[in-house]
Amino acid sequence: MTDQTHSPETNDDESLHQWVVGESFQRATVQLDFTTAAQLRDRLRRRLPDENGPLRIRPGLGVDDTEWSDLTSELLKAYGAAVLPEGRPPNAVPRHSVLKHSRDNVLIGDAHVEGDAFQAQLAVVNDTEMLRDHTADQQHVPGMLLIEASIQLVTWAVSEIWLPPAGHPPYYAVMHASTFEFTRFVFPLPTLLSGTFTRTGPAEDDKIPLSAEVRVHQAGQDCSRVRIDLHAFRPSLVFAIEDGQARRTLLRAAPAA
Repeated sequence: MTDQTHSPETNDDESLHQWVVGESFQRATVQLDFTTAAQLRDRLRRRLPDENGPLRIRPGLGVDDTEWSDLTSELLKAYGAAVLPEGRPPNAVPRHSVLKHSRDNVLIGDAHVEGDAFQAQLAVVNDTEMLRDHTADQQHVPGMLLIEASIQLVTWAVSEIWLPPAGHPPYYAVMHASTFEFTRFVFPLPTLLSGTFTRTGPAEDDKIPLSAEVRVHQAGQDCSRVRIDLHAFRPSLVFAIEDGQARRTLLRAAPAA
C-alpha cells in the first residue's frame, strides 16, 4: 500500500488558504488545505506566498492561543502583508469548571448559556491526553474525545445555569446513563457543540433530575450526538452518598473472618 502522507516537499500546493493544525493531526495534511506549523514554516522558507494575493492562515484544532500568537507574530515579522492570519483558537474555559487538573485536557472554549441551552467551541490543544495517547493513524478527531468534550460541556453548563444559594458551592453534575451516536467524521476544523437540558422530574432541595443532549456540528452538518441522564447535585449530598457507598463496599470486600 502506498503511503499517501504528504511530506513538506509534496505539501507545497498553490492554495492561498491554509488551516494550521497541531502536530498530532499531521496525518490530516494529506488534504492540501491542512498544514502543521512546522510544514508551513518550511514552505515559506522555500517559496514566498503567491504574488496573486496573501497567504491566509486560520487556526485549526491542535493549536492553542499561545502557539497561534507566537506563529502569527513570527510570520508577520518575516513576511509582512504576504501572510494574513485570520481568526483565533477558542478561549478555553477554566479547568476547574470541567473538573480537570491539567489545562491541556480542557476541550471546550468560548462557552455560553442562554436559558436551558448552552454552546461551546471544541478547543483541542496539541498535547491533550486523548490525542497524545491515541495510536490510530487517522485524519479525524477520535470519537472518545468528542464524548469527553460533550461531558465537559454538560458539567460546565450545570454550574452556570443552576446557581446555588449564596455561600454554597456550585451544583455538581452526576451522570448515571449515556448514549451516543456518530454520523460523520469530525476533522481538525472549527467545531461547535450545542446542547439543551430537559427536566425529567421535580426538583428537590439538593438535586435536580435532568436529561441533556449535546450535538456536534462542523461545516454546517451534524456529526454526532450524545444524550446524558444526570442529576445536578449539591456537592455535600453527592459526596455523602459516595462516602457511604465506599464504606459499604469496603465492608462487603473484607475477607471473611
